[in-house]
Amino acid sequence: MDRDLVQPFFPPGDRVEFDGDAFDGQKAKSFCQYYVDGNTALTVDGRRSAQDETATQLAERHADPAHLKSWAQAGGSIAGYAGIVYGTAPCSGKPSDSEGQPARSYSLKVSVNHYTNAKAVRPELTKLMSALLPRAAHARGCQ
Repeated sequence: MDRDLVQPFFPPGDRVEFDGDAFDGQKAKSFCQYYVDGNTALTVDGRRSAQDETATQLAERHADPAHLKSWAQAGGSIAGYAGIVYGTAPCSGKPSDSEGQPARSYSLKVSVNHYTNAKAVRPELTKLMSALLPRAAHARGCQ
């Protein structure tokens, strides 16, 4: 991951730690976290799904409509709310991660805990997801 893309989401601190790895041999893991001084700063979670869902559908499902407004860009392939962004890409030819059926889509969720304004953080979240989604989908065997 490009340092300039994630830098806005890391608070000042003395120690950055990483839990997980992008690759375990040839198999990509689906979840990792970055910590600053022991506090979670950034979480990345990817899944192959048997459902064909858009990022907009995922954001709308998880956002509390009474308190949080979701937003979407790129035709629904990138969407989010507060400090969370979802990205989705087509996936076929691989099994899904939980349903035991063929995968139809790949979803990536990035959560950040360090931001001051939810609306102001959207452009940075969108840039991060735009760069990360194709690489993560490819690493999980999705084209």
